Amino acid sequence: MGRLRTEPKQKTVVSDSEYRQILTVLQEAQRVAKNNHIFWDLEDGEKASRVKRSFYHVAEREGMSITIRQVRGTKSLALNFKRQKSAASTRMSAKESRDRIMKCLESARKPLKKSEIIRATGISASTWNIRIKELLKTRAVNRHGDRRDTTYTFAS
Repeated sequence: MGRLRTEPKQKTVVSDSEYRQILTVLQEAQRVAKNNHIFWDLEDGEKASRVKRSFYHVAEREGMSITIRQVRGTKSLALNFKRQKSAASTRMSAKESRDRIMKCLESARKPLKKSEIIRATGISASTWNIRIKELLKTRAVNRHGDRRDTTYTFAS
């Protein structure tokens, strides 16, 4: 007759000592990443997919936001740390985006195209589409031309 044997449902990605080593490497890489490109050079016989999985595992457990890609033609991985956005600045209100468009057009010396206004105000194209319709409806902004030749001016 056989015997009962138990195993964890998921195999550990890395051992405790490997975890500590990878964590130290990631913390150092994150510290110097501000002014540098960060690369991890693979040793002979080391598989990039295994190393990536290990790095992602540790980074996720430690709350680090990172992307890792294999550098084509080399035995290296490129590590890119994503900057965390502050919770206060994640979204712009409708009023603020309308105000930005109005200020941009008011201070312009010539009619502006959509792309110029978006670049100057920092709003997204989808936000632009919604807000410009509102401004045109209230007649706060004038539209000139159509399609690619469309320009906008502040309605005095």
